Amino acid sequence: MPRISKQKWSIADGTCSEAFSWEVEHLGSDEFGTWLGARGGNPVRQRDGRVEPQPGDVVWLVQPDAPEPPWWLPAFWFSDTTDLTVDICTPPTLSEGTWSFVDLELDLFRTPDGRAGIVDQDEFEELARSGFLTESQARRALDAADALLQLVTDDAEPFGQAALPWLRSLQEGSPRR
Repeated sequence: MPRISKQKWSIADGTCSEAFSWEVEHLGSDEFGTWLGARGGNPVRQRDGRVEPQPGDVVWLVQPDAPEPPWWLPAFWFSDTTDLTVDICTPPTLSEGTWSFVDLELDLFRTPDGRAGIVDQDEFEELARSGFLTESQARRALDAADALLQLVTDDAEPFGQAALPWLRSLQEGSPRR
């Protein structure tokens, strides 16, 4: 079964390592990319070895065939509190069944009432000052967040309703492929 591995920098010791990992189902592909999903309760391994249940059903969109790989990974929740979250990160890559990326700490969100924003700027600024990101990487992350905020706010696809059929197929146990 495929996995997602979210890696993070430790500013304290200067290492980049897996912070979270979890199994996902390959739901299928469409014009936006490849859709992965996991049901609520799915075990998520933490950096310290603990395992915690995923809080709800969610689908992710990866774009391995994009001409320029995106510096983001959206998670579509469509829950009572969160429509979607977007990790600003290094482009996700697939190796031996695992989608890996380095979280750059900058995140976007949208609530069900349409409110959207960027959070964790302080964590991103600390990471950028640490020297673990190049100036070019920091600029790409900021540019990605700024560009995505308008798309997320406007419900522009794939940040609008494109994920809903994939979420339903996950919940019904019938991948669309």
